Amino acid sequence: MRTRRITAAVMAAALIPVTASLFTTSSANAQTSEEIQAEIDERHSELEKVIEDYNAKREELDDANRLIAEIEAQLPDLEASTAAANEALAEYAASAYTAGDFAMVNSVLAGDPADFADRLMYLDNLTAAENEALQANLTQVQELETRRTELETLKASADEILGDIEKQQEEIEDEIAALEEEYDDAYAEENPEPDWGDYTGSSGVVDFAYDQLGDPYVYGAAGPDEWDCSGLTQGAWGAVGVSLSHNTEMQWNETARISRDELQEGDLVFYNGLSHVAIYIGGDQIIHAPNSTTVVKIADIDIMGIDGYGRP
Repeated sequence: MRTRRITAAVMAAALIPVTASLFTTSSANAQTSEEIQAEIDERHSELEKVIEDYNAKREELDDANRLIAEIEAQLPDLEASTAAANEALAEYAASAYTAGDFAMVNSVLAGDPADFADRLMYLDNLTAAENEALQANLTQVQELETRRTELETLKASADEILGDIEKQQEEIEDEIAALEEEYDDAYAEENPEPDWGDYTGSSGVVDFAYDQLGDPYVYGAAGPDEWDCSGLTQGAWGAVGVSLSHNTEMQWNETARISRDELQEGDLVFYNGLSHVAIYIGGDQIIHAPNSTTVVKIADIDIMGIDGYGRP
């Protein structure tokens, strides 16, 4: 079942045609960094959903690699058991040959392992105990082959997942670079990095987030000096010993729902159809990693439509 789920993730609809349509050349007509920023923000609102899908695929890749490691750890024992089973089958064959029944046993052992059980009924001359032992040995041989096939499928799926991520990442990097070239100089001149001050509260999550202020946004990044939105929230809560997935929708499912009135420092605020997440720091403010045109920063909590609030 897990193999099918992972393989299905690989066969999901390709995202490259979507990303290709996210960008236009209209930003070339922008005269100020504010106008460029507005256009980039609009594109990033759509692009972030694609980025979060990358993060979900990385989670699938981690799952596949865990299964690969499990099967590879099992193979030595399976191979040893299969070797013993093959020795036992050889003994049955040798014994049957002595009794003149070699051709019958050989016909049972030949062919597809999946048909062994059906062919065992022809060994009428074996006792019930011998028949049961023979069945166990044949099952052991079949188990090894099944696990080897599953291993090959998982490795192929993992390679496809990784290849898909790398291909789409390169495509997005090329697309967004064109906008950033126009934006960087104007933004740096017009919007110098503010002085955020020091955090004086008691939340380890917020304290960690403060330490990342000014760090660049890089999609798919989870530290130590580059972040995307869910990577930052994962890192901040990880700093206090709480494990979250590197994916906004998964973090939504991993947190308890709370109301706005119940917000405390460190709670998570979810936006944009669960494609963006931020850390509440009190005073109706958040720390978040917005997009690759800017850095980890403090912002008003109502920067965009809020989906809800969560507490790990």
